[in-house]
Amino acid sequence: MRNLIIKRHKTFVGCLSKLKVYIEDTISGELTINDVKCTKIGEIKNGQECVFPIYENEARVFVIADKLSKNFCNDYYKLPAGNEDIYLSGKNIYNVAAGHPFRFDGVTDEEILNNRKKGSHRGIIIMVVALVIGFLLGILRSIDFDDYTEPVPEVFSTDGIEIMLTDKFEETDIDGFTSVYYNDDIAVYIIKEEFELLDGFEFYTLKEYGNMVLEANGFDSSVKLQTYDGLTYFEYELPNSETNDTYSYFSVVYKGTDAFWLVEFATLEENAETYRKTFIEWAKSVEFTE
Repeated sequence: MRNLIIKRHKTFVGCLSKLKVYIEDTISGELTINDVKCTKIGEIKNGQECVFPIYENEARVFVIADKLSKNFCNDYYKLPAGNEDIYLSGKNIYNVAAGHPFRFDGVTDEEILNNRKKGSHRGIIIMVVALVIGFLLGILRSIDFDDYTEPVPEVFSTDGIEIMLTDKFEETDIDGFTSVYYNDDIAVYIIKEEFELLDGFEFYTLKEYGNMVLEANGFDSSVKLQTYDGLTYFEYELPNSETNDTYSYFSVVYKGTDAFWLVEFATLEENAETYRKTFIEWAKSVEFTE
């Protein structure tokens, strides 16, 4: 036997969740991740360093968030055969499409890097499916009415935040988000990051928090934190190679009384300019109830 030591760097991204650690086990594996049979060897919290006794054979070690998202929100590392202890480290990164996954440090293996790209693509498809479901539900609801009805402003509230959208929106649950709302063309993703998650987090400025989000997501220099009409925001585009669509995101950061918040408005690239003014209006409607 030997020890596998994994250090999970402390970060605000995905900090509430315990990550699950699995190791390749072709004989008695209990869970299949990316077509690989695996056995769970433990869990690891934000900022924690854990020691896992493992065998001396070559194997892949996987870190996942949960069983539901295991095939797109995962990362793995190839452990060489040997009897010496192995030390690995990593952290969760900001990536909406892939569910803010854990990433091992220092990975250069093309197979693993391609797996990360595939995970993002699968995550995008899941978000697209949510939009498609909303579209189909909208069609079904319209059958009950003779005439089209204009959207009516409606307040949605959850976990200390309120936002004014319209009655055409539905709410759904997606791992990694405090709440998600969608209609035929738009998805609104909300993430809450409580001050207690990091020491001194409450003293961060809104600009510092926003730049942390940009850095954690690995955006290039074209994505910058901006301010307009009282809002602090950034914009970016995310292509989906599976469907050949590109999605535009208008992302706004807020500082409440007990947490930072990220509210993202997403739509197809061709609709972005049409909805931009509306996104700003909705973003300005945000209020905190705690």
